[in-house]
Amino acid sequence: MSTITSSGGKVKTLTVRRTVSLDAHEINSLISSATVPVFGRVNVIHLL
Repeated sequence: MSTITSSGGKVKTLTVRRTVSLDAHEINSLISSATVPVFGRVNVIHLL
C-alpha cells in the first residue's frame, strides 16, 4: 500500500498488485482510436 499527494494537496492511498492474464481484457478496453496514433497498437498479452 502506498500514499500519494497531489500538487493540490489531495491524499490518495493506492493498493498495487501484479497484473495477471485475466486483466488482458480490461487493459485491452483502454485502447481507443485516440490512443493508437499516439502509442501504436499494443499487444497486451506481450506486456503481461
